[in-house]
Amino acid sequence: MTTIHPPLILLNEPVLLLKVAEGDELTYTRLVEKYWQKVLQHALSFVKSYPIAEELTQDVFIQIWDKREKLAEVKCFNNYLFIVSRNLIISHIRKKLIETDSLKDEKLQELFFNPDEQYEFKELIEIINDGAALLQEPRRSVFLLSRMEGRDTDYISKELGIATRTVRWHLLQALNFLRKHLHSQYNIDLMMLFLFISYFFS
Repeated sequence: MTTIHPPLILLNEPVLLLKVAEGDELTYTRLVEKYWQKVLQHALSFVKSYPIAEELTQDVFIQIWDKREKLAEVKCFNNYLFIVSRNLIISHIRKKLIETDSLKDEKLQELFFNPDEQYEFKELIEIINDGAALLQEPRRSVFLLSRMEGRDTDYISKELGIATRTVRWHLLQALNFLRKHLHSQYNIDLMMLFLFISYFFS
């Protein structure tokens, strides 16, 4: 028997947020679907890069899920979502400005072919791959295609034969797992790790 779920717009917002705060993954997934484009467009208006805006959007919803207990006290989700998005976007821009300033006199090719840097790069790739190996399919493939090959959501959806919303869910869950795993096992911040890798691939 198929269970019919009421549209989010028909649910009382405090009830909806309370369900997510209690760990209801289905309600959270539908919340992501409803607000994904709104957050994406907000990020895109600042960073002017679709791939970066998409990563920031993913990070917004990962943070909301990580701190879901707070949703029980949120009075207006729109305001809460705006604050989380704004803070992550500002943080991203600030990091980029610092990174640009500190590396402005360096050449990418010189860094890439530096033996020490090259060894560190390979070691970090191995750490990510080891963590990804702990993921179940199709979550592992979604993660590898997105973060290691730079494929977008539409490509992954067609390649794996799953819906785009399912791709987003698996990616959010994969990033959430790896963030905790890398921090506990190696004391490495996942965002900084991807910034390092994207620097070499840029």
